[in-house]
Amino acid sequence: MVDLSQRGMKNIIKYSGLNELNLIEQTKLKNVAEKEYETIKRSYHNIMDLAINVKVRNQKKKKYSIHARIEGPSKVFSAESSDWDITNVTRDVLNSLNSELKKSFKEEGKKWRGISAIIRKYM
Repeated sequence: MVDLSQRGMKNIIKYSGLNELNLIEQTKLKNVAEKEYETIKRSYHNIMDLAINVKVRNQKKKKYSIHARIEGPSKVFSAESSDWDITNVTRDVLNSLNSELKKSFKEEGKKWRGISAIIRKYM
């Protein structure tokens, strides 16, 4: 687990389902998750914890399914992805989580301009 601190509060990455992975896969997952989480933390300062759930499906070869969840102060963001490569699926799920955060904070930044702005828009 990685401990990141911000203003006295500890932000951590919680992993579940790591017992299904071998040691090499665990280190790949943790390295990519730590790097991507630090970039998310730099962009959004009020993000709390990241929870990563890993599931492995054994078909002809291993297929990894990862569900990631970030708990913010007022909202929970989640993303899910699956792929044959552990690094690609981890990077993909955290990038989609980052894009969901961007979209949410972009909508929050819009201001109410009143009814006159709406009328002007459709006239």
